[in-house]
Amino acid sequence: MNTKPIIRVDVVSDIVCPWCYIGKRRLEKAIEDTQSSCNLQVIYHPFQLDPSVPTEGIPFSTHMENRFGPNYAQKFHQVEQAASSVDLDFDFENLPKAINTFAFHRILTVSLHEGIQAEVKEALMKAYFVDRVDLTEQSAVVAVMAPFGWSAEKTLGILNSDEASDEVKEEMHYFRQQGISGVPFFIFDKKYAVSGAQPSAVFKEIFEKLAEEKQVAAISGDVCDIDGENC
Repeated sequence: MNTKPIIRVDVVSDIVCPWCYIGKRRLEKAIEDTQSSCNLQVIYHPFQLDPSVPTEGIPFSTHMENRFGPNYAQKFHQVEQAASSVDLDFDFENLPKAINTFAFHRILTVSLHEGIQAEVKEALMKAYFVDRVDLTEQSAVVAVMAPFGWSAEKTLGILNSDEASDEVKEEMHYFRQQGISGVPFFIFDKKYAVSGAQPSAVFKEIFEKLAEEKQVAAISGDVCDIDGENC
């Protein structure tokens, strides 16, 4: 009988957010370190860093220069180092495009209902940041989704429709109403919240605290007290 407590982790993030990918890796390390004491259920929720990016995308260098100036690469040096520490190979100067991520949040919503969201999230982020794939090309998205049993017809059907649009919009609105303006943002059992790609030790501490609280609750129950009022 499995008596390990179940801890739910809600992660608000965007697939083109580098700190979201780094935070994902750090979260996974904490999960690995605590899996003997608790079961973790991770659900990803949508957030768009820049919804103004057109669906055809913008050359990444142009987009970054517009936002941060011509020396944008220096700004991302720290991010590349942090990525390297969790075995991610980031190279911002060679990313092909800044992309609009709304369609990918729709794909992630559909994949959640199919029980493969975490795997799809990883595949999309790896394709964008590590493989440096141009995800504005629909054929590239078809290739990313093929290992999950999605036919080209299914993937293109989602990309070229409004499937899951209302659900994504509602979720994004909800989290904005909760005051979330930056990602990644982590919510643990709807009890604790952490902003940013924290070290794995921070996540691990929260997991251990929640696991202990749940174990105490599990062994608490009705008792007969000395006055007999509860018997």
